[in-house]
Amino acid sequence: MAIKGGIKFLRKRIRAVRNIKKLTKAMKTVASVRLRKSQPPLLNSKEFIEDLEKIFTVSHEPKDVFSADNNFGEIKSSVDTKDTGAKRIFIVLGSDKGLCGAFNSNIVRLAQSYVKQDDIIWLFGTRVAKVLSKKYKNVKEFRDFWRDLSYEKVEQVYEQLISEINRLKNENTENSKLEVYCIFTLFKSVGTQVPTSEKIFPVYVSDTWGPKKIFEPSDDKVLDFFVEAFLKAKLFFAFQSSITSEYAMRMKAMDMATQNSDRLIRVLTLQMNKARQEAITKELIDIVNGKNALEAQAI
Repeated sequence: MAIKGGIKFLRKRIRAVRNIKKLTKAMKTVASVRLRKSQPPLLNSKEFIEDLEKIFTVSHEPKDVFSADNNFGEIKSSVDTKDTGAKRIFIVLGSDKGLCGAFNSNIVRLAQSYVKQDDIIWLFGTRVAKVLSKKYKNVKEFRDFWRDLSYEKVEQVYEQLISEINRLKNENTENSKLEVYCIFTLFKSVGTQVPTSEKIFPVYVSDTWGPKKIFEPSDDKVLDFFVEAFLKAKLFFAFQSSITSEYAMRMKAMDMATQNSDRLIRVLTLQMNKARQEAITKELIDIVNGKNALEAQAI
């Protein structure tokens, strides 16, 4: 089969694929380095949340703390709720950059299955914002957030979230039930990342220490501080898990791209060798035919 463009075209394609291979290999290396750096903060935040849950029984549903095993505990809530419909806020965590497999498409698909038109949606990442901002009206975008992610940045998000919750409660006094969900990619291992929707607010705290307990400086201040620390830790865990999953999925995507480049180079090299052999054979045939023609004329 004749190759369009011939040997010169194939050599040009091979050089282009080799350059792409160098790029994907470098991106894989960068992603793996960033992945190793992002894992310790993620593990520390997970351990911190587990330590907090050992101190108090924490739940996002009141029925979970009003149980038979916990009937002596004192119930505290971060917000008063009613049986009417809840106003919901969704925090959707994507990425600013592509080339990370199905990372953003999985988040967009999961968000579309949960979010309704009257919900408030906060978008972190330009990739998910391009899609979801066109489909929902109550949208707030956070651009260039993922650059140099830190706990201080997450604290600023927490302060904005609390301000938004207070604003909604003041605007609608009849329906004070507010719920906050976080849609992010849960990092389980380097090979496993799962798109997840998790309810983070309201928080119900139950004291399971028994009837004899002493809090300093007071019960309310201790529990308020606990709820605030717990919410910040949950938010930071979601953000850190999202960016760690992004690095892991980009590393896998670039590894597959590098392997595909190797396969494509082998295929193109084989085609180039075949085309070169065909050209050489054609030239030999022309030489032989020319020689035979000259011999025939001499005779």
